[in-house]
This record gives sequence, structure tokens and C-alpha cells, in this order.
Amino acid sequence: MINFEDLTCELNPQEHENKCVVRLKTSTWSDKRGVYLKKSITYLRRLSKGYLILEEDTKNIDTEVIEGIINLDECSDGVYVVVTCNERYDWETGYIDSYDYKLVRIGD
Repeated sequence: MINFEDLTCELNPQEHENKCVVRLKTSTWSDKRGVYLKKSITYLRRLSKGYLILEEDTKNIDTEVIEGIINLDECSDGVYVVVTCNERYDWETGYIDSYDYKLVRIGD
């Protein structure tokens, strides 16, 4: 049986919004062979909602996903929401064929 709360949830699309929240952390170190720089992206599951697009897309093609983050080099350490941008559509179907990612700092 459907109650009033179920109906209001369906009418409020923000309740079902997908949000992929990540932490970006930069590490540096050196040893006798060289100097190193590593950027790590960690999923923050408790702050995220619904479909974690970055996690799902990295299951199959992780190197393309990392290269598809258009502002990764410009971002400092912090907490970000992953959004899609530069969507490209299939000319036959009109559906999204590919896209890039952008990190949007939380609080900006």
C-alpha cells in the first residue's frame, strides 16, 4: 500500500539525487632513486548518495577515468563532489555517449 510519505518522496527529486563525494590527498616522498608525487582519490561513502559514478566507471577502465578528470592537476587537497561535464551525445540515439569529470570543492 502506498502512503503519503512515499508520494512526497517521488515528487521531491532532490531526495533521490546522486552525489559522489571524494577526498583528494597529495603525498610526496623521496628515496635514493628519486622524488615522488602521488594524488589519491578516496570515496567518502557516508557523504555520498546513490550512484557513485567515479567508482562504477573505474571498475572497468580506471586509467581513462583518471585522465578524464579535467581539473585534477589544479585541485588542492580537500573534499570534492564529482560532477560530469563535456557530455558528448550519440548522433543516432541522442543519448550521452561519453563525458569528462570535474571536481567541485565542497564549500565553494
